[in-house]
Amino acid sequence: MPCIDLTERAVFRVTGNDRVRWLNGQVSANVARLDDTAALEACVCNLKGKLDGVVQVTANVGGENLVIDAPVTLRDSLFARLARYIISEDCEIEDITGEWSLLHCLGERPGLPGAVWRASNRFGPAGHDLWVAAASRDAVSAAEGLLPAEAIEEIRVRHGVPAWGAELSPDILPAEAGLDRRAIDFHKGCYLGQEVISRIESVGRVNRRLCLLAGPANRAANDFRPEAGAAIFPAESGTGAGEKPAGTVTSVVFSPAEGRVLALAYVGRDLAEPETKLVTAGPDGKLSFGLEVRTFEQAEP
Repeated sequence: MPCIDLTERAVFRVTGNDRVRWLNGQVSANVARLDDTAALEACVCNLKGKLDGVVQVTANVGGENLVIDAPVTLRDSLFARLARYIISEDCEIEDITGEWSLLHCLGERPGLPGAVWRASNRFGPAGHDLWVAAASRDAVSAAEGLLPAEAIEEIRVRHGVPAWGAELSPDILPAEAGLDRRAIDFHKGCYLGQEVISRIESVGRVNRRLCLLAGPANRAANDFRPEAGAAIFPAESGTGAGEKPAGTVTSVVFSPAEGRVLALAYVGRDLAEPETKLVTAGPDGKLSFGLEVRTFEQAEP
């Protein structure tokens, strides 16, 4: 099965008798439900319910522990954020980035002896995370094959999986990015930010939502495509001058199979419905590049 190399992720290890109770008080998912079969996605939030990070948690990688992997750009800030809340608990958090290599393989579990594997749909489709000794990374990559970056990005965009630095930042509420559907347990105990997140859930809406947008068909890979940061407007807009944008593009890919641009964008809630027609600036600078809201491809359980 083709794999995605995640070796550059920041990795923290939590040990000690109180590791589950402590981490459950820091993240939005229910760590108490973790076992040795699957990884768990979770939000790390501040008291205002906004994001300090989005992580994957895995139990018992090379011992009795909880292993957290996160975007490498958050290595220092997230480690400090988590360590700050160990008060009197019997647990310890260590930065072990580089001790293990992490790969994600799409589809069925690969038959690799000695690897620690966990089911995971971190990119949308069903797959498996593989933890192997750092020295074994090249051999495993050669045996399984690695997906090119463009293919990985298309998979991520199609399934609406937000990425830190593109869709995710400290200004984002989890529900805006669709993380309420994949990384939050609304029935678990208290954690930082829970009050705000639960209030949003009870209201049932946020002001904007992450959406999948599809551009015009029959295009080539080298044709014009909007860039991340491009403003989006309702299809009936004029020049856009003086108009309030309906949203902002965050990620853009070209789908060779469809011959069209696919994009992720934050769109105002009144327009964040499938088949809604939108528009952004084309190569002429005018609002001539049509986009349509599309339903995300669904992750397999």
